[in-house]
Amino acid sequence: DDYIKTGDNKQVASTSSSDIEQLNTLRVFSEQSKNCYTIPTPTSTRYFMRAMFWYGNYDGHSKPPTFDLEFDGNKWATVFPFIPRLESLPLPDDMYPQMRRDMAWFISYRYNYGADDRILGYPDDQYNRIWEPQIPPGLDSLTANFTSLDETSVNVPPDSAIIKAVEASAMDTINLSFGFDNVSHLDHVEMYFTEPFLETSETRSFNVTVNRSFVNTTISEYQICTSVWANLQSVGTLDIQLVPTEDSTLAPIISAIEVYTVSQPLVIATTSQNDLDGLEEFIDTFDQLKGWSGDPCLPNDTIWQWLNCSTNQPPRVTSIYLSGFGLQGYLPKFSQMDALEVM
Repeated sequence: DDYIKTGDNKQVASTSSSDIEQLNTLRVFSEQSKNCYTIPTPTSTRYFMRAMFWYGNYDGHSKPPTFDLEFDGNKWATVFPFIPRLESLPLPDDMYPQMRRDMAWFISYRYNYGADDRILGYPDDQYNRIWEPQIPPGLDSLTANFTSLDETSVNVPPDSAIIKAVEASAMDTINLSFGFDNVSHLDHVEMYFTEPFLETSETRSFNVTVNRSFVNTTISEYQICTSVWANLQSVGTLDIQLVPTEDSTLAPIISAIEVYTVSQPLVIATTSQNDLDGLEEFIDTFDQLKGWSGDPCLPNDTIWQWLNCSTNQPPRVTSIYLSGFGLQGYLPKFSQMDALEVM
């Protein structure tokens, strides 16, 4: 209730309860076209955001509806008009340094290679990233002969994800493919490696290519997690190859991977501050309008129901429609809304 003024709380059906306790209750929005949580961000850094959805047949209809999820006027995903769980976590400045800060990056894949037992999250990962167990066909699973790392990557993947890995059979190449829609998008790939066994007479080195472009030559080190990254524009499948070098005596290996995607730059424009101040006057004056939050004009296909906005940047409020709200009393002062044409 501290973060949103609209919606009703519900309990999922007893026959659909989840092992994750937070998913067994949810908040439903059935009145407004746009319902926004206001999440505090006390530090000017980057944040991990995660929204989780579990229908659980809370309404007994066995038919979950859909709606668009957005943040700060940016489209995020199409999901359902209820939410059981929302998380926000600040990141240290030095994490993921190659990911542009003027973009919103969506996690597409995050695998803990070599594991087949459980999904990793907190407390294994202090940043509560979710690592799914994965053993690709044709690769061998192995576990390191140590339980913790001496050194790790700046992105701080959990040790428990790095000590397990997959290895190519014999001296074969590791081929990893990740599917996407046939739309051009920018990808950021982080791969994590360690040498699981201390073999003084053996060497393991391999070339890393992403979408047939050479990235680097990697030499895995015992009890040390190294990361290899790549940024690239791609369409459809993202293909990664780990190819043994001529002087390597051991096959390629990989412990974990993250693939982030962004389809467009982050929209940082907001509705004109003059218009925001004027709309706040309306909301403060009339109880019937309370609960409207978030950017009123962005994205341009989710404008507040009682407004119309221009398409310029920043957008301006051009029309206000108050019919049907049963408003009584005097209009507030709104002379600063100098783009307003219709009321």
